[in-house]
Amino acid sequence: MKYTFLIVLTSVLVGCSTTTENKEKTDSEQSAEAISFLGEPLFAPAVSDSIIQISDNAIKSIKEKTILTEDDYIAIGFQLANTGRYRDAIASYDEGISRYPESFKLLRHRGHRYITTRQLNFAISDLLKAASYIEEQPDIPEYDQNDEMTGTYQHWIWYHIGLCYYLNQAYIQAVPAYEKCLDESRSNKNLVGATDWLYNTYMRLGEKEKATHILEAITPDMDTDRDHPYFRRIMLYKGAITPEELVDVDQDPIKASVSDITKMYGLANWYSYNGNKEKARALYQKIIQSKNGWPGFAFAAAEMDISRLTIKSSD
Repeated sequence: MKYTFLIVLTSVLVGCSTTTENKEKTDSEQSAEAISFLGEPLFAPAVSDSIIQISDNAIKSIKEKTILTEDDYIAIGFQLANTGRYRDAIASYDEGISRYPESFKLLRHRGHRYITTRQLNFAISDLLKAASYIEEQPDIPEYDQNDEMTGTYQHWIWYHIGLCYYLNQAYIQAVPAYEKCLDESRSNKNLVGATDWLYNTYMRLGEKEKATHILEAITPDMDTDRDHPYFRRIMLYKGAITPEELVDVDQDPIKASVSDITKMYGLANWYSYNGNKEKARALYQKIIQSKNGWPGFAFAAAEMDISRLTIKSSD
């Protein structure tokens, strides 16, 4: 198989992951959606009863079908995840996979939610299986809950594989995954996101020349969402904007949007790469004060970076 090396590297995650899959949980943790990489319970963001009811009605309508398809289980998962019920979304994917055990679609989405709930060992297992099932197939479009194409399954599977390795600071393993993700990008928006994470991965490996080179494809006048946090982060990396133009770091983190949290993480990394470790650490700490931002990947990455810096400072 073309990417069998990644299967072997699952052991990297098993050995070093800080997930809490086998941890005995307290009563508080039982009601949490996840346990952070720092050992703190993470609770579902507040959602109004009316929104929950709309979601539940949509799920009920789907379940009235005689036989549910892969896409039906994915639709149910969207409804649950969009209302902060990530563990229930995983349970829905579990049910779907029991019926469609080789569904790369369901494995991709369950893998994503395993990352959300900080279960990286389970996530990488699902995503690598999905990659093996989809290998050599033509582009398979992926759609969001509004039936808008967001990219291909190939792109998103490799995007999340790269993220699993990145979160575990297995950067050598993250590089080929993100390079594959970049190759599978079929829109400028996909290109921007893959480039941002690959840039950060290269920088953490000290590969500054490679990191700088991949930014060349992302130009200030690019035909894409130029307000997207990943695009704005890249503009900072390229020197096209200043830190102050990227994000207001003095805002109340409790009120910060997921977009602002994502920008803060890029800025924290930028400070770190430019030798200002204290500013970087302060921003990582500020990110994790955001109570509702924890489902975002930037929040999870900040948790891991704080853990890494804490370990280093105690050596």
